[in-house]
Amino acid sequence: MQRATRRQLFGSVLAGGAVLAAAVVLSPAAVLGQAETLSSRPALFLAALTVIYLFRPFVLWPISAVSVLVGYVYGVAIGIPLGLAGAVVTSLPPFVLARYVRSDDGVFGYLGQRGDRLVEATGALRGIVAARLAPLPADGVSYAAGLSQVSAVTMLVGTALGETPWVIAAVTAGSSMRTLSLQGLSSGLPLVVGAGSLAVLVLAGPAYRHLRDGGDLA
Repeated sequence: MQRATRRQLFGSVLAGGAVLAAAVVLSPAAVLGQAETLSSRPALFLAALTVIYLFRPFVLWPISAVSVLVGYVYGVAIGIPLGLAGAVVTSLPPFVLARYVRSDDGVFGYLGQRGDRLVEATGALRGIVAARLAPLPADGVSYAAGLSQVSAVTMLVGTALGETPWVIAAVTAGSSMRTLSLQGLSSGLPLVVGAGSLAVLVLAGPAYRHLRDGGDLA
């Protein structure tokens, strides 16, 4: 095993263990519930919400959980644009971290090369939009984008477009609640199927042309 591979795997295991420990200790229901108590103090609530969005990737909370809180406090009209902005902001930490540790060697180099080949086949913006639409782990998509040659602007625009249906659904659900509840929170099968199908349609054309011309996505 190459030295770079060993070092990257060791670092990933340590980081993954720290994230997993934080996810076990910090309950999203408890933290978001505490944040909701600040809703009567707009400046403090917005500051708490910003911190939650920035640190959410490191405690493995779904973006939808925070979007529900946004919808519950602000309603649909304000909640949807604010939730979309939050979805973009919360994608930055893993993207920046992956861009910082990106390497041409080892596991990170391998993943980056595979990401670059996929981007070459589908187009950077199209690929990010499709990945966000698909029911994939949001932070996994951000890390993958950071390891590849996708630009920050492309990643942010693609995230805003691809996260739109998920944010709308979660904010709408939150705005309809009489009391904040994250119990049994899910996107619902129709939304998952619909967004996943749209992701396939977004990628179908360029993927077909790439394979027809003798390319390889693997």
